[in-house]
Amino acid sequence: MMPTIFNVPILGWPIRGYGFMLFLGFLTAIWLAARRAQKVKADPDVILNVGFIALIGGVVGARLFFVIHYWEKAFAMHPNPIVAAVDITKGGMEFYGGFLLVVVLILGYLRLKRLSVRLYTDIMAPSLMLGLAFGRMGCFLNGCCWGALCVNEQGEKALPWAVTFPYGSWACTQQWSFRELTLPAELLYVSELGDVRPVLRDTLSMPVEKLLGPQKAVQDATTALTAAREAGASQQEIDRLSRALSRAQQRFANHRMMVGDVVHATGLFGPGYGAGEKPTVGELQQIAAKIRSLPVHPAQLYSVINALLLSLLLSAIFAVRKRHGILPPIMFILYAISRSVLEMLRVDNPLDSAGLTVSQFISVVTVVLSLLWLLLLWRMPLRSPRAVPFVPEPAHKPGVNRPAHA
Repeated sequence: MMPTIFNVPILGWPIRGYGFMLFLGFLTAIWLAARRAQKVKADPDVILNVGFIALIGGVVGARLFFVIHYWEKAFAMHPNPIVAAVDITKGGMEFYGGFLLVVVLILGYLRLKRLSVRLYTDIMAPSLMLGLAFGRMGCFLNGCCWGALCVNEQGEKALPWAVTFPYGSWACTQQWSFRELTLPAELLYVSELGDVRPVLRDTLSMPVEKLLGPQKAVQDATTALTAAREAGASQQEIDRLSRALSRAQQRFANHRMMVGDVVHATGLFGPGYGAGEKPTVGELQQIAAKIRSLPVHPAQLYSVINALLLSLLLSAIFAVRKRHGILPPIMFILYAISRSVLEMLRVDNPLDSAGLTVSQFISVVTVVLSLLWLLLLWRMPLRSPRAVPFVPEPAHKPGVNRPAHA
């Protein structure tokens, strides 16, 4: 698990593992699709445009589906639900949401440009699965989409490739909530709602300076306002400093809600937030560093292998296919079946859709629609009438003088 691969030197900007793998997958998938397009005399620029549509639509659709699916559990009670909903740096996407939105957007784009839908979707299908493989590797780095327990009766690894995740990961937190794993009392706190919760990994990893920054801003603003009043400053200056203090207090209130777990566990902002001896943030970090989840199936890596195999298979079918448009329905069917099987090895999605996970339910619908798609294709000509060879425009028009070279 590596949510942040590295920080940009000097600037300190974090490079997230999930986003980095999405970017790398996008470049690789588009490059291979463009080469595939050239082999069948299609327009590589169309592939590039479709690729950007797929990148943006995939992220938006996957995040939107996740937010809708888990709104009550993960976002409704958040201090800033809208901000949390658009924050994808910590993961939280449903592939099918992006998958479905991308299909609609690509079909709309190709129809708008009067291009062959069947030809260009054939070209893109293997690359879509390749991009998925990179995305699932990003899931592994981020720790989301984790697998079920993989332990024997002694609580040891049942398979040599089973993996564990660090404290604060989704797998670790879920195992604690399912009473499969115990956590030290120091890492637990009683929230303002009266329930016991573990300290979040994100707030625990914050530097103390960042944790205390908003509180210090309030203290500085209070000091400045008091000094101005004692010095007999103008009413305009007093009003300005009063507004600055109000803004600082509001930011501190929001910040305190966001890091409330560390506040209650350590009494970081003073004795008013808890009685008795409290460990320091550094001590909590040392305790958390020793904790790992129980071994689980590396479901993300299973998905990587599955996506790579599907990409290779679709590439092989593309090379020998006789009928245009055959790859997308084959891709949908094979992915839907394999995804349904992989869902059995995951525990991150509840059985809340007719006794199935939402992905399994969509997979069933996808298979049915894809079979109908295949029947429709068999009534069409083998080759798409719009699949005409792409002829690049000449570098200059006949009869127009070229500019003289210096």
